[in-house]
Amino acid sequence: MTGLGPAPGVRQASTEHGAMLLDLSSGRFFGLNPTAAAIWRSLSQGVSPEDTATRLADQLRVSEDRLLEDTRSLRAALCERGLLREESTP
Repeated sequence: MTGLGPAPGVRQASTEHGAMLLDLSSGRFFGLNPTAAAIWRSLSQGVSPEDTATRLADQLRVSEDRLLEDTRSLRAALCERGLLREESTP
């Protein structure tokens, strides 16, 4: 099975305004608002974008369709920046 996980060297710290990601390999910080932070936590645990949207829609008070679109967009951006990567799980 293949899922996503944080890239090696990526650290996350929750803040009162969401979360901050630090890429130790580049020294760059990335700020996430509360919605993006919730999506990050889910995706970085290997949960699919579809399941992430289903699980978080009620909690975040966002339509599932809208959240799925946002989740896919954030996933693409995080992968492009090297913060998330594909992982194989047994």
